[in-house]
Amino acid sequence: MISENIASNIPLTVLCVDDEVNILKSMKRLLHKQGYQLLLAESGLKALEIIQQQKVHLVISDMRMPNMSGDKLLENIATLSPDTYRVLLTGYSDIKSTIVAGNKGKIHRYISKPWDNKEIIKTIENALENVRV
Repeated sequence: MISENIASNIPLTVLCVDDEVNILKSMKRLLHKQGYQLLLAESGLKALEIIQQQKVHLVISDMRMPNMSGDKLLENIATLSPDTYRVLLTGYSDIKSTIVAGNKGKIHRYISKPWDNKEIIKTIENALENVRV
């Protein structure tokens, strides 16, 4: 597991974004022992505030949220922080909009709900191995 940038010993930061508090709590339980700095946001706007205030290496965002969809959020993050790895998490069978978002180059990976814990951890590990701090 890669949990720190070896050169600088800075913990790698993972931001989870979902309007459902229970989903954020589940992600926190899953990732709390992984050695990452874990940040949580209940909206796209809050996530953008965080991105503007500090370095985030990976964002996992829900697709369907009020006021700003996950694909729109990840598109904004791609502009603000192009090196941030972007993962879209969705429980909806709205594959068409997910494909469009992926084709626009705004997401690196798609994971469906309900997710497999091992898949989420493996996705994060693979993503952070490629992140340049």
